[in-house]
Amino acid sequence: MTQAGPESWGRFPRARHAAVLRVDWTHEELPLRPELGPYLPFGNGRSYGDSCLNDGGTLLATAGLSRLLAFDHATGVLRCEAGVLLGQILEVFVPRGYFLPVSPGTKFVTVGGAIANDVHGKNHHRRGTFGSHVRCFELLRSNGERLLCSSAENTDWFHATIGGLGLTGLITWAEIQLFPIASPWLTVERIKFRSVEEFLALSEVSNACFE
Repeated sequence: MTQAGPESWGRFPRARHAAVLRVDWTHEELPLRPELGPYLPFGNGRSYGDSCLNDGGTLLATAGLSRLLAFDHATGVLRCEAGVLLGQILEVFVPRGYFLPVSPGTKFVTVGGAIANDVHGKNHHRRGTFGSHVRCFELLRSNGERLLCSSAENTDWFHATIGGLGLTGLITWAEIQLFPIASPWLTVERIKFRSVEEFLALSEVSNACFE
């Protein structure tokens, strides 16, 4: 029997799942049972549409994977579990002088979800997507295999998982690069322009000034 389960941010379409299973510890094996159909990780349900849903299959709820594991203050590298919310990272590390390199329109997104959807922010033209700042992660496959993925190891899995919508397996933990906050103040420019072309030219000059 299927059951109504978690929803996406837009609450449409509705999906009925065979089961919703919690994953609370990174060392746990996936509780796979053939009768539960295909599996898909589920973060905090802030995806649009149905990309975080698995109609007729099983969701692996990662809210329990919410621990900060390690932080190198000298380099700004954070290791955390996949269910950590971006808001949690900001709450802990902004007072310590660090900020996320890429921040989407909501802080209620998990690190695993940010990687799976390769989210972007308003600084996309300068910093790229979230995946550009992921150093490595552990990928737990449905066959029980655990892969350490980075740009130097298991690179095909690394690139396929970033933006892969959870289809390659379950991210248990990840290392991401935080950026130092140079100042609590904002530098603002107010320049009038008359056309899109003039705006783009002004933006190019302004960006070069703040490299």
